[in-house]
Amino acid sequence: MLQDDYVLSLVVFFLTYVLVVSLSLPIASLLTLMGAALFGWIALPIIVLSATTGAMVVYIVASTFARQFFSKRAEGVIETVRVTFHRSPIRWLLTMRLIPFFPFWLVNIIPALFQMRIRDFALTTAVGIIPGTAIYVGVGKGLDAVLEQGLSPQWNLIEHPEVWLPLVLLGAFSAASALISNRYKEEVQ
Repeated sequence: MLQDDYVLSLVVFFLTYVLVVSLSLPIASLLTLMGAALFGWIALPIIVLSATTGAMVVYIVASTFARQFFSKRAEGVIETVRVTFHRSPIRWLLTMRLIPFFPFWLVNIIPALFQMRIRDFALTTAVGIIPGTAIYVGVGKGLDAVLEQGLSPQWNLIEHPEVWLPLVLLGAFSAASALISNRYKEEVQ
């Protein structure tokens, strides 16, 4: 079916991803791996666009009719990041996209509550999620390549560069994120 209705499959995947991000469901990483396995590297721009679109939906909701609800829900964090955010909103958001210091949904509403320009929010979100998304797509693509060879998921998959290289990159990205996150924590406090 995927081959027969490739464009329709991409559209359904895109809309599903937008919905998942809009509802802040904790399955975006799994969807990213699935998208990579199904569509290959074409999934990368689709995921970036759909995640950015979903983030913008949350941003719009949080900056309009649900502003009070989200203000109360994020009250403690808002005061913690207020000075740093206002110093450089784009830098703050880019840092939060590159480093999962706060949950994705929270990073969508803080700029809305501080009235960041939506254009800056969208562009910074798209740019900031590219590195992590590319690594996850690489992992998903690597696992798919191994499965196509008829192998089943086992620990010896680590022997295949299609799998271990993106995992090493993911580990390096996580380690760098942790180091930067610790510096950011010190700067905020």
